[in-house]
Amino acid sequence: MMKNNRQAARLSQTKAAIKQKLNADYIKQSLSPRDFYGHELPGAKLKRPGWNDGGLCPFHSDNRPGSFRVNLTTGAFNCFACGAAGGDVIAFVMALYGLQFVEALAKLADDWGLVW
Repeated sequence: MMKNNRQAARLSQTKAAIKQKLNADYIKQSLSPRDFYGHELPGAKLKRPGWNDGGLCPFHSDNRPGSFRVNLTTGAFNCFACGAAGGDVIAFVMALYGLQFVEALAKLADDWGLVW
């Protein structure tokens, strides 16, 4: 009986992980990093694919632009001053708003009108 409960729990976790992965992929495919960062960082001069100056870092009280960078191809971000970094727009939302992965997916879907 204990073994069946463990198997059921593992299957449930696997299904949830697959659903989350599919939703994350859908959101990343549907939401352009250029559009996302253009909205989230209105003062940033986002011009070319790849790494761009993201303006003032939203993760600390930054007063000099230049240390915060965003990648318009992958959605990655990095602040050389405070160390905030992540690989995509989902990680950015998680870090900025203090959300868990699933909550960040829901926020992005709601904010950007993505149905999943």
